[in-house]
Amino acid sequence: MNKNTTAPNDPASLAPRLADGTPDWARLREEFPATQLTTYLDIARKALLPRCAAQAAADWFADIESRATGRRAFSMNEVEITRRVVGETFGATPQTLALVKNTSEAINIVAQGFDWREGDNVVISEAEHENNTFPWRPLTKRGVEVRVVPGGPEDRVSTDALRAAIDARTRILSVAWVSYGLGERADVDALAQICRDKGVLFVIDGIQAIGVLDRRIDDLGAHVVASGGHKAQMSVAGAGLMYVAPDALERFRPPFAAKYSFATFDRTEAEPALAPDAHRFEYGNPNFLGLAVQRRSAQFIQGIGLSAIEARIHQLTDLLIELADKAKLKVRTPRPWNERAGIVSLDLEGASADALEAALEAEDIRVASKDGHLRAAAHFYNNEDDVHLFMDRVQHHLRGAKA
Repeated sequence: MNKNTTAPNDPASLAPRLADGTPDWARLREEFPATQLTTYLDIARKALLPRCAAQAAADWFADIESRATGRRAFSMNEVEITRRVVGETFGATPQTLALVKNTSEAINIVAQGFDWREGDNVVISEAEHENNTFPWRPLTKRGVEVRVVPGGPEDRVSTDALRAAIDARTRILSVAWVSYGLGERADVDALAQICRDKGVLFVIDGIQAIGVLDRRIDDLGAHVVASGGHKAQMSVAGAGLMYVAPDALERFRPPFAAKYSFATFDRTEAEPALAPDAHRFEYGNPNFLGLAVQRRSAQFIQGIGLSAIEARIHQLTDLLIELADKAKLKVRTPRPWNERAGIVSLDLEGASADALEAALEAEDIRVASKDGHLRAAAHFYNNEDDVHLFMDRVQHHLRGAKA
């Protein structure tokens, strides 16, 4: 086992660095065994996991198999340490974080826990992932309108269009920080101000941005940030987070209840008070194994530093866009860095994105076909050779399709 995977209490020890203190990207790449087998430009779908994540899982099982028989593996104290580490890494105090399963669970908690009145509305956009679309649909049976803002030129959903959809009966605006298909980064500062001016609850789907962008969750101006952990947080499916701003804690109620929802474990109390912080949105036994991985990966990310990660992704995606331009492929994703993140969407102008994804996968190059376009999503474990190979093979297959 690589020595960098065996010191879980020191984030810096998990991330090798060069003599000048900058991350050693080549050695960090070696922490992801799958990079030796495939060109993986698909973190927008699922993360490759580092060796330290596998070690965290092994450590968890070892505790169960030892004389301790799971004393640490099933410890709620360990859960609280995970909460603290995740907050330190991504920017939130522990009291504001619920360790939920995924984006869907967090958004459903808001959708079902809000005190709706007939005639209210929630605003989303057509660029939203299913997990920020379907949770709102059942509300129509309660007389709540789900307003879907269409994309404008180049399929972009503007701040102005979202603002125009909000009226006196809008209760919630829910948007992706970075959209899953186009890769457009929302102007969360402007949207947060609009929502606060109008008394609207602002919900962010953060899954395509957390772990990619160097910005604290609690600095976004959102009332709620929902995110599964299985993308750039390098957690596993079933171990994500839900940030709830202190001033939003009483604006919706937990739609479910279990002992961790309350301030007391006294089950004889007739009307127990809810837990005073985001714990109230957690129910029953947590995903102990998933949280062990989530914590170790958060430490790994913390050791590298989000600023360095963002800069590396910026560099690699700039190269990807540059090569696409040289190949005369249409880049759908906005060019300015403050309007995008790690996703680059390509318009194949009539060629089948599904067929191209399959052809590339047969060559051990992993990208995704999304909404009829080809999506590549680089991360810090990628390198320039990955980007060049991907673009070379895309051009090869497109020439073949035209022949």
